[in-house]
Amino acid sequence: MAMMSLLLQNSAGQMAVGLGEGDQLIFDSSLDAGLVGLRNVQAHVQAGLDQSGKTMSDVDCVFVDIGPGGLGATRTIVAFANALGFAASIPVIGLHAFELIGRHVSAGGLRPVVCIRPAARPNYYIGKYEAGLLSHFTFADVVAVKDFVWAHRDIADFAGKFAFTNDENAPDEIWPMSQGNSASMDCFLALGLEKYQTSTHSTRVFPISENLSVTAQ
Repeated sequence: MAMMSLLLQNSAGQMAVGLGEGDQLIFDSSLDAGLVGLRNVQAHVQAGLDQSGKTMSDVDCVFVDIGPGGLGATRTIVAFANALGFAASIPVIGLHAFELIGRHVSAGGLRPVVCIRPAARPNYYIGKYEAGLLSHFTFADVVAVKDFVWAHRDIADFAGKFAFTNDENAPDEIWPMSQGNSASMDCFLALGLEKYQTSTHSTRVFPISENLSVTAQ
């Protein structure tokens, strides 16, 4: 019997829940007009189970987006995932948001993807996804992030959420545009299944925050 996976994504501030059966996505709440914009994760999960003819006892593993991103939203979804893992004694595997959006934007392309999301002002999280891996991830102030972006503007694509004001001495600077701030559920499931094969399994994961390690996962 194929493994049933529950997918939980919320670090971009837009709740999305998926169900996978083996490598096939069988439910995606982001395609359900009645669920889009709804922040109640239980409602998303229950809708997925109902529409797929499944129950929580059918779920073998929970994959959850651990950020970085909106800290309140990320903590909420991670706490929910951990509660499910503990209650059902099933693995909970955290997926780095920058691996998710980097993979989604690159779509197998050769160019690296620079991923950026805001942290506590004036700081940002910044990472570089290339060759299928998150090769660089750090927490930096806006000056360092601008320098990194400027150095990669012609050789990389960009993902995440960011907006920079121009320097008074360089008013004509044109910053790159983000190509996306969330991953498709198909991308989420594919990465989750890869992590399932290579990650240590536990029933608890932790959200990425400014108080935790920010090395590449």
